[in-house]
Amino acid sequence: MIRVRVDAWSCSNDLYQYPADFSTGHRKTRCPKRICYAVPMGPDDLFDPAHYQQVRQPLLEASTLPGWCYTDPVFYEREVRRVFQPSWHFVGREEELPEPGDYLIYDGVGGPVIVIRTPAGDIKAFYNTCRHRGTRLLNDQGSAPRIVCPYHSWVYACDGRLIRAPGMTSVSGFDPKDHGLLPVHLESWAGFLFIHYGDEPADLKDWLGDMPQFFADHRPEDLQCIRRKRFDVGCNWKLLIENALEAYHTGTVHPTTLGRQQSKPIATHGEWSCLFVHIDEKESVSVLPDSCVSLPMNPNLLGESSRGTFFTNIHPCTQFVFAPDCMWWLSVEPRGPEKCSLVLGSCFPGSSVARPDFSEQVKAYYQRWDTATPEDNAVCEAQQAGQAVQIRPAGRFSSEETLVHHLANWVLDRVLQSDASAAGSA
Repeated sequence: MIRVRVDAWSCSNDLYQYPADFSTGHRKTRCPKRICYAVPMGPDDLFDPAHYQQVRQPLLEASTLPGWCYTDPVFYEREVRRVFQPSWHFVGREEELPEPGDYLIYDGVGGPVIVIRTPAGDIKAFYNTCRHRGTRLLNDQGSAPRIVCPYHSWVYACDGRLIRAPGMTSVSGFDPKDHGLLPVHLESWAGFLFIHYGDEPADLKDWLGDMPQFFADHRPEDLQCIRRKRFDVGCNWKLLIENALEAYHTGTVHPTTLGRQQSKPIATHGEWSCLFVHIDEKESVSVLPDSCVSLPMNPNLLGESSRGTFFTNIHPCTQFVFAPDCMWWLSVEPRGPEKCSLVLGSCFPGSSVARPDFSEQVKAYYQRWDTATPEDNAVCEAQQAGQAVQIRPAGRFSSEETLVHHLANWVLDRVLQSDASAAGSA
């Protein structure tokens, strides 16, 4: 039996009024004050491996994930526990926090996190919640000499210590030393900061596998993140990541901005995958095709690395893109089964940032990202709407979708585990 979730919109009269993202696949009913439609959810035995046998086949024989994998709250809740909680998540760059008290916020599915530079100069991560009654402490990105709760003025040092708790001196057994901010595991590679929600996570270096060695010549430790931009997108997190793992769509979705691209998957070791997009020697995929601007190419890159761009996915939902002239990252933050936030970060070598013409040259790069990213977001939202067509059978993979097939099976490997197996691998 297939379950459905019924959603509704209020109406001013008894005529059908469709929301902006309404799909013909939604099953509608006529109501005096509202429009109701049914979103397909999975079968009662949602995690029976038999439902996913066709996804498990070799690429050119395989089918895509069923639509409910992008709409079903139960499937999403299993992803939260089996995919996101046991994974490392990218949160930002070290140079984004140059001074003590500088902080950024990461709103991951394991809970909101503060990433902050302490007076000692190191960077730590804490849950963004007051130890008194759970109020969210900080928002966005900024700098603060102390962290003050907006509810009852509990005050924390930037290293997480509780240093002031008004009205608590008469409370029996209360010791401020026991009520500091709750720490979150944080590790870094080449200036990239990652957090993990687990109690005893595996080392970040084991998660990344051969990625640090693979990109050593790109000198990621010399990068500077100079801009962040956030997008709210009405689609399941997997659709954004899938879109980033194939160039099959570029000639259709980006006909004038990017055009058709030649690509091939790269073999990797660790929890990451990689798509190589070839470029001509004098071209850059980091700017639009008609742009005459291009910052210097990395002189350390030789052979194929100097003639292409690497689009990676660090499982589950971070994309690092290494180009000969720059680097950018896309971090997807799920907001439920059908919504997510996308954070786009722009990085350049310090030598490029120091150029007197950098502020003018970088505009061409911003134009490329600010044009292509909304194009991708829009088509992913259209794809999300199509998941609501209940009678739609699973699709088939193209030969250019190797890494999309890989991601689908990576997710299934985790959500279909038995509880005992999942506990043993955590």
